[in-house]
Amino acid sequence: MKKLLILFFALGVMPVMGQNITPLNQSAGKSMLEVLADDQVQILTSRLNLNEKQQAQVSALVLKSLKSAKFQKLLGVKGEGSLSNADSIGTQSEKIQNTLLLDKDFQKDMSSVLDDKQMETMKDYMPK
Repeated sequence: MKKLLILFFALGVMPVMGQNITPLNQSAGKSMLEVLADDQVQILTSRLNLNEKQQAQVSALVLKSLKSAKFQKLLGVKGEGSLSNADSIGTQSEKIQNTLLLDKDFQKDMSSVLDDKQMETMKDYMPK
């Protein structure tokens, strides 16, 4: 009887455990652009010390920028298959970050979100 209970418990737990498995290329059902935008917002948050309200605003700005034709062209150069190793992801993330920081429209939009000190810090991170 004890073995039967253990077997019943083990079979009952296995399907629940299998439901938590998600593919590595998906992050909670988010699109690739949303994942890239989240990555950029995390970088900007750590560099610029953004508060929660600013994070939400910056997230919207980054997503808007990533959907623009300029960024679509940049992102189209590398297919999803090339994002499989960490070096490619890091390199692409750095290119996106640099392109964002140099984009005049993004800078203008960010000036309405950031205070003066944060804008100066952002300018320090811009590629020369």
